[in-house]
Amino acid sequence: MRDARGVSRHALVPTVALALAGCTQTIDSDKAEQTISLGTAQRTGSKVTSVDCPSDQTAKKGNTFTCRVVAADGTRGQVLATVTADTGRVRFRVPFRNTKTTERSMAVKLTRRSGHPVSVDCPDIIARRKGVVFICATAGKSRGRVRARQIDGDANLLYRQLEGR
Repeated sequence: MRDARGVSRHALVPTVALALAGCTQTIDSDKAEQTISLGTAQRTGSKVTSVDCPSDQTAKKGNTFTCRVVAADGTRGQVLATVTADTGRVRFRVPFRNTKTTERSMAVKLTRRSGHPVSVDCPDIIARRKGVVFICATAGKSRGRVRARQIDGDANLLYRQLEGR
């Protein structure tokens, strides 16, 4: 795609893009969204269907903005971005649990408790902070649900199996 001057537009979209008004530099929101999508997928082990970052963020050190993330199962979360340099360098904090690891760990413990194989399916995006509560589904002989609560800012959980269906 070329603009009226015959210059490729894609060449104008590095880490920082120039805003149309004056010489104010803004964050490349498309690149931020791609980076957050990859980071969230790696962190959670789940597929990310969309990321939406504001497109008008100034590339000024210390500026922060929030991007919204949606996973394949429809769960949503927010990622905080902080501009670390006036050149547009941005650091992202992906505050989600590794869902696949959580499911495997719960399945192993529930299988051990029940004496028969149990599989666990949790939401794709689970905030990683103290007090967060989430419900996972179980399958196998112990079909039902598990209620989990994060007890600290690390990955530690308390959970119990609810009545089966």
